[in-house]
Amino acid sequence: MPTSGQVFRDEVKRRVEKVISEMGLEKRFRVETEYLSPHGSVVRDRDRRVDVAVLDSEGHPYLFIECKWQASSGTAEDKLFRSAEEARRDRIFGVHSVVVLGGRGFNRKVFRWALTEGFVHESFLESWLREFFKR
Repeated sequence: MPTSGQVFRDEVKRRVEKVISEMGLEKRFRVETEYLSPHGSVVRDRDRRVDVAVLDSEGHPYLFIECKWQASSGTAEDKLFRSAEEARRDRIFGVHSVVVLGGRGFNRKVFRWALTEGFVHESFLESWLREFFKR
């Protein structure tokens, strides 16, 4: 049975595919889940699987999306700081990167911090994606 995080990841993937399709970009991009990043992890010396990856027509990473779901207070908040570092590193390597937040369980202070760091709330994801891909 899938966890809430997996269900959220699959929903984010569905929304990304929807926006790409609506914008007529299916020939330019494809979407994968659990994509093995060629950059590894910035925090740990090990492999890193990106929740949702948008690859260009040649199979190169174009956009990495990390999905963070928090239904109630817990450990996902701690992982947000690591996610911010991973996204910064992706950008250094030339891959666009964003973290999408879902659920109502994030501490208000941490949630505000995440939004100022460029994280995207699930309610704005499709609008964000449309703006991102139209450039």
